[in-house]
Amino acid sequence: MKIKTDFVTNSSTTSFVVMGACIDLSNISEEALKKLNEVADGEVDNDNMGEYIDDLIKGTDLSYSYGYEYMGDLMIGIHYTNMKDDETLADFKIRTQQQIRDALGEETTPGHIEEAWRDG
Repeated sequence: MKIKTDFVTNSSTTSFVVMGACIDLSNISEEALKKLNEVADGEVDNDNMGEYIDDLIKGTDLSYSYGYEYMGDLMIGIHYTNMKDDETLADFKIRTQQQIRDALGEETTPGHIEEAWRDG
């Protein structure tokens, strides 16, 4: 079995494959909004909050994207290439959940996310 494990680009097609969760940015938790406002100096709103995600996930294994099917949603998780050799899938899901919680303050139930979209 082959698994895509990272961003793949050829022509104008992009893929995003992670163990993670989709977070509806219009219903983001108060804790996540507080964290975003801290890194944005209190200037975050629904239109610009995605600009500050990089600051929140610094020092983690997390990656994120906004996909075609999930417009307005943040797809966030850990690439399978970051799964440790001695880590079970259950452990990997727990680590993903903890990193999302620590970075964003969001409670999630991680699962497999595989998205591909064409820009042209």
